[in-house]
Amino acid sequence: MERAILSGVRGLAAPWADGVFLGSHWAGSLDFCAILVAGMTLWHLARGERVEAALWIGLGISTLLLDSGLKALFERPRPRLWPWPFEIPPPAYGFPSGHALAAATFYPLLAWEAARRRPAWARPAWTLAAAAAFWIGFGRLYLGVHWPTDVLAGWALGAAQTGTALRWFPRR
Repeated sequence: MERAILSGVRGLAAPWADGVFLGSHWAGSLDFCAILVAGMTLWHLARGERVEAALWIGLGISTLLLDSGLKALFERPRPRLWPWPFEIPPPAYGFPSGHALAAATFYPLLAWEAARRRPAWARPAWTLAAAAAFWIGFGRLYLGVHWPTDVLAGWALGAAQTGTALRWFPRR
């Protein structure tokens, strides 16, 4: 079934979409997310918001540990149904999708930041966060570097850890 889903997604291939989903690869990458987490942490520290800074650091570390730990535990191979547009260094296991995990962790966290500071921005911020997480996760399927269940697991783990962290966040 997963092979059929990937084949169906591959049927959507077009030159313009290749660029769109290569962009999604970058937007969910470890490098980009590390810069995002470091930037948000430093921004909060500069504002004297230590709890918020700790939230970003904690979710950054937990995302990295979940991704690397579960990949090592499951050792699920990635699909190789067509050539990838970039090389993934070995051992490159696929479960869960780290990009989907990061997208479902950090983009909602950004939406929460925006909604807290500007309540009128809440709906657009959450909508953009959901769209970004979908774009990045779907991009993993389009590029053929993950199985659908890898992406679903990444989304579920990211949403769960961010939702849990925000519930524990002290109300001010």
